[in-house]
Amino acid sequence: MGKKSYPVRIPLYAAGIRAQESRAGGGRSWWSREWMRRLEGMGLKGRLGRGRNYAASGQVLSMTVENVRVTAKVQGARREPYGVTMVFRAPEGEARSRITGAIRGEPMLAARLLADDLPLEVEAVFRAEGFDLFPGGKLGPGRYDMTVACSCPDYANPCKHAAAALLILGEEIARRPATLLELRGVAMEELYDEN
Repeated sequence: MGKKSYPVRIPLYAAGIRAQESRAGGGRSWWSREWMRRLEGMGLKGRLGRGRNYAASGQVLSMTVENVRVTAKVQGARREPYGVTMVFRAPEGEARSRITGAIRGEPMLAARLLADDLPLEVEAVFRAEGFDLFPGGKLGPGRYDMTVACSCPDYANPCKHAAAALLILGEEIARRPATLLELRGVAMEELYDEN
């Protein structure tokens, strides 16, 4: 049996969000490099490369981050853009209280987050409660701590459209690392002592 071939599909031109650092594989901060390392560890292989091309050429038309849910519109080869949805697993109950309490108990951690810096200690606080701050944490064979869906017909998950959205999201995290906490359901307002 021969190898199955697929037609080459060229995406329609789009003037969306253009990646600045995704082409190079990450930014200068430790958290943007870790974001890329985790994406690469998810086994995206060629789809991550195609996602980089989509991100660099502005195929991601829009992106909205609302708590643990991220939605994006990505222009592909069809006239109608594809919808990408990502939902991140967030700590609840006592685990969530211990995480926010631990960060609130060290005011310098919250202050650094406000200054768009991510202390390594924040990642350790999440890990102590069994949660990963970055995507790609395994919950079992083939199951990750986030779900990704795209309206495209590609059988692979995440597809190149979702990979492009993840790369653009990574650039937002490079600029504003508190976004990582928000994706895990922890808003910055919760990290300040009200007294």
